[in-house]
Amino acid sequence: MSDRAAIRRLAVLFAFLVACAPARATPSSQPSSAATAVDVPGTGAVTAAPPKVRVTSSTYGALQITADAGAECSAEIHVAFGNVGENPVRKLSAQVVSAAGALGWTYAAPRIPQTRGEYAVSCTRGGAKSETVIATFDTFRPPMVATGLTVHVTTDAPPDENFAPDPSLVPLRDTSVVKMKSTLTAEWKAATRGLGGVQVVDQSADITVFVVNARGTSVNRHGADGSEDIVIYVSGEFGPKSVENVVATTLHELGHIWCCHGPDADDGAHWKQKLRDPGLYGVDKYGLMTDPVTCVTFGAIVSCPNRFSDREMRALGFTSFPPVTPDACVSQGLSLQAKLAPMDASLSTMKSQIDANRAKLSSLLSQMSAISAQYPAGLPPAVFATYESLRAQYNSLVDANNAVIDQYNATLEQAKALDAQMNALACDWT
Repeated sequence: MSDRAAIRRLAVLFAFLVACAPARATPSSQPSSAATAVDVPGTGAVTAAPPKVRVTSSTYGALQITADAGAECSAEIHVAFGNVGENPVRKLSAQVVSAAGALGWTYAAPRIPQTRGEYAVSCTRGGAKSETVIATFDTFRPPMVATGLTVHVTTDAPPDENFAPDPSLVPLRDTSVVKMKSTLTAEWKAATRGLGGVQVVDQSADITVFVVNARGTSVNRHGADGSEDIVIYVSGEFGPKSVENVVATTLHELGHIWCCHGPDADDGAHWKQKLRDPGLYGVDKYGLMTDPVTCVTFGAIVSCPNRFSDREMRALGFTSFPPVTPDACVSQGLSLQAKLAPMDASLSTMKSQIDANRAKLSSLLSQMSAISAQYPAGLPPAVFATYESLRAQYNSLVDANNAVIDQYNATLEQAKALDAQMNALACDWT
């Protein structure tokens, strides 16, 4: 091989090696991705599946469901509302289902006419909406009883009641509400001789008491559908009431839940005839269900009816009950009266004796005067003896009568002192 041929072979081999060697990256080059996303013509984003929903518990006042975690759910309440009184909400607000997949609502469930309601539940997640799930519930609640009554006291406007609000009565309304909330439980227990029970609640009450800053007639309202409530006006026929009168009126209207019906009652559910209850005194002597509720003022103290009579206790459903225990003021009045009664009897007896003695003294004096007139020149011995006998009787009777008069006056002073104590009592104990 010639030298020229050998050089040509080396050149070809060098060229082959260069062609087969990998390219060296420059500083500005970047590594390429393993794959590139490619849009497929005619296709859109993938739609999420609708969330699954199931109702696990359905009662009036509470709803429990299970659903896919992260779903947002709400529910509508379909139920017949009462004509009067409070009603439940119409919709339960949206909530997001927890990771555990459970969700629940509770809401105020006031007493409404017995009916069957339903929940309509739906959920959404990722833009997909579930089918509406229907669940039913019953609004039945046992009849109200005087031994365990729940009451909601509110300043909300009562439904379907026409009245003219008076801004000047707002302080009286608000003060009355505070008083009612703090004392109604104890007042009801005392009114029912320790047997009744009232609990003041903020929601889900047996009955609602609407307290209105207006003038009107307080009433226990009954809807045609069986719904019921109480409207209390803080001003009546004779103007603004005292707070004590408002509370007593509320006790009266609560009593109307059960009282008074039958031949002894009028169309307004009040007794046709007031009957004195043997165990009640003063403003309570006819019970709590007389109309109007009238209070008596003793200085700064206002005394209002606050005890149910025997026939009213029976109307409230009590078959047996203890006698009324008078309060301390009434007990004091009765004690003073017990002391005064024999004094009055003694005074009457002494007065009769004094009157009889005075009549006899007058007769003796007339006899002596007649004798003296008959014998102006002097009394014959026999007549003188008669005259002296009459005079001795007269003088003796004067002394005896004066002693009775002294005893009468002393007893009268004691009776007056007792009477003054009785009149000073801050209650009507009669």
